[in-house]
Amino acid sequence: MWVWHFISSRLDRLSLQEKLIALYVVIIIIPISIFTFYYTNDVYDRAIYDIRKENENAMEIEKVIIKNNIETMRRTAQMVVSDMEFIDFVRSRNEANVDELIHFKMNAFSNVSRLQVNNPAIENIRLYTSNPYVTEMWPILFSEDRIMKKPWRQEVVSRNGMEMWQFDQQTEDVLNRLPSQNTSKISLLRELDYPKDEHLGIIEINMLLKNFFPKMFGTVNDRSSVYVVLDRQGKMIRNYHDTFLRDEGIKSKTLKETFAQHKKKKTGSFQFVNKETPYLVIYSYIDDLDSYMLNVISLEKLNEGADKTISIILAGIVFLVIVLSMFTYILISLLLKKMYLLRDSIKRVEKGDFEFEADISGHDEISELAAHFKRMVRKINSLIADAVNKQAAVKETELKALKTQIDSHFLYNTLENIKMMAEIEGQYDISDAVTSLGEMMRYNLRWKNDFIVMEEELHHIRNYVDIMNLRLDNKLTLNVDVPKNMADQEVLKMSLQPVVENAVKHGISPVLFTRPGVIEVRAWREENSCYIEIKDNGEGMAPEQCEKLNGSITSEQDEPYTSISSGNGIGLRNVHERIQLHYGAEYGLTVASENGEWTAVTIHIPSKFLKGGSKHV
Repeated sequence: MWVWHFISSRLDRLSLQEKLIALYVVIIIIPISIFTFYYTNDVYDRAIYDIRKENENAMEIEKVIIKNNIETMRRTAQMVVSDMEFIDFVRSRNEANVDELIHFKMNAFSNVSRLQVNNPAIENIRLYTSNPYVTEMWPILFSEDRIMKKPWRQEVVSRNGMEMWQFDQQTEDVLNRLPSQNTSKISLLRELDYPKDEHLGIIEINMLLKNFFPKMFGTVNDRSSVYVVLDRQGKMIRNYHDTFLRDEGIKSKTLKETFAQHKKKKTGSFQFVNKETPYLVIYSYIDDLDSYMLNVISLEKLNEGADKTISIILAGIVFLVIVLSMFTYILISLLLKKMYLLRDSIKRVEKGDFEFEADISGHDEISELAAHFKRMVRKINSLIADAVNKQAAVKETELKALKTQIDSHFLYNTLENIKMMAEIEGQYDISDAVTSLGEMMRYNLRWKNDFIVMEEELHHIRNYVDIMNLRLDNKLTLNVDVPKNMADQEVLKMSLQPVVENAVKHGISPVLFTRPGVIEVRAWREENSCYIEIKDNGEGMAPEQCEKLNGSITSEQDEPYTSISSGNGIGLRNVHERIQLHYGAEYGLTVASENGEWTAVTIHIPSKFLKGGSKHV
């Protein structure tokens, strides 16, 4: 503590010019060193970031290709299963005669063969059948005895028709060909059980790994990185012709253990060091294969570049300090002369003299600061005048706001008095209408959340219909068909009433002189979705008019159709956009109609339930 006190007392005795020189000579090295440290680290981190993003994008592209290959193999397997003529032949428990074999060969068998011809990436399509009456037909139809000793056969059967993916890099083929790395493949395997629970055999769709993983087996690879895959059993799948791991001295076991330690999410990256060489590993989970794809990237060249950059920066810093030291004294002297003039002007302003007349010219920082100070003084004079005027304006505005405020409780109490007066006079229709109006006002003003249970939204619709019936001589009927177990279904507040209002104004009102108006509201669930249909018996629309209305509702351009907007300003399109905003683009509303008969608006939202009822309003 005494050391700091001693240093402070000594610095206080120095002039500003002497302090600046001392600070420059002694302290400038510290920020420069810190800057160098953080700058080099930032450059290194940015380089790592760029490498990570570039390789993550490359891996995403590879995953897209893999996904397409998976879908191709799945589609091929499904087309084989769907070929009933082919399946019926495999199911047959009778020995086929020559004519039947020729017919099968020319038709069903040929159709399956064309699947492989039309998909060059697929290596083999094979069906191993347990039916002893079926004759083997190369290269598709084989006896299941050929794969009885395969380690994966029992697992495929136990999956009961669910697909299984199997990597096969160096195993003998079912046709007893010699093993070869060139025939490394991935197989889609699934049991054929038709009819259900009747084992007919196993379908195998093969694709060479060089076609399935083009990046891993590509002929033009970056020699500083390699792709590998770890399957669900922890087995490593890689291109054995790529010597990257061997050249870098990275053992498969070491890579697996390191990955197991750092794996946290399905997609991510981490760094590790092997034999003093840093590596970046980017990994991504392939759901369909239950496997991880890894891209191992060497950072050795990046480290060498970083070391070189640090050396250049340090040399530059040393040279810069030497050069700047030569000009320090002269520059400080010139700067302080102008700064003293500026200091005197600030003191005058502090005493209330806002007339800044200091003659400080030039283009350096002190001159610029003086110019800014001069503008600031003028701005202060202007702000003082503005503050007085604004304060008076604010007081006047607050007074007007207080005068225009409406106490909502006063309004509710007034409606309650009107209701009591109507009941006393025997005007029960007016009393009921006032009750419905009060409930609608409370519902609209009590907007604490965008979501509400369906039961309360339906109650709001009933209040609206009751009020409309007062104007329409009770010619409007509301039928609600909503299951009790959907009373707590989550809906957007004010999402159903605008649709009902639209139905009354544009559908039912034009035909009330010929028939009573009926609005039907029904709701149902399908899987994870909820559907609410609001249907009226109004004048309906022509097909082209209905199509144009649907297009206007879903259009992103601001071209509203004439029948979209409702009286309260929340039209069908607004309801549709609110639903998509809260739930996603797959939800919304659609309109169907029959000219002269009816119009139905169907709202599609996710099936969710709120608990607590009105407390969520």
